Amino acid sequence: MRKLNKITCKTCKKSFLTKNNKKIFCTRKCFKKNYYHRKKAEELSNIKFPVFLCPNCGKKIELNFDPVKDHRKWTKFSCPNCNVLMINVCEEIVVKDVPTV
Repeated sequence: MRKLNKITCKTCKKSFLTKNNKKIFCTRKCFKKNYYHRKKAEELSNIKFPVFLCPNCGKKIELNFDPVKDHRKWTKFSCPNCNVLMINVCEEIVVKDVPTV
C-alpha cells in the first residue's frame, strides 16, 4: 500500500493528500488558474509599448499600455516629468512629427 503525502497546492495554498509526488495542484481548477496566469504573464512580457519624447519637456516617456487600444488611459495620461496632459499636446504630436525613440 502506498503512503499518502501531504502537499500544499501551488495556486490556492491548501494542503491535500496525494499518492503521487509529481502532483502540485489540488484540483484541475487550480491547474487551469495557474496556467492562465502564467500564459498571461508571458504575453505581457513579450509586448513592447511605445517610447517617445515628451513634446513639452523633451524627456523620454515609456508607456505601460498601448495608447491606440486603450485610448481612455491615454486621455488621462500625463508626462511624469512635467505633469502636462498628453491629450493637450496630441495636436502638436500629429502636426510636428515628434521623434520617437
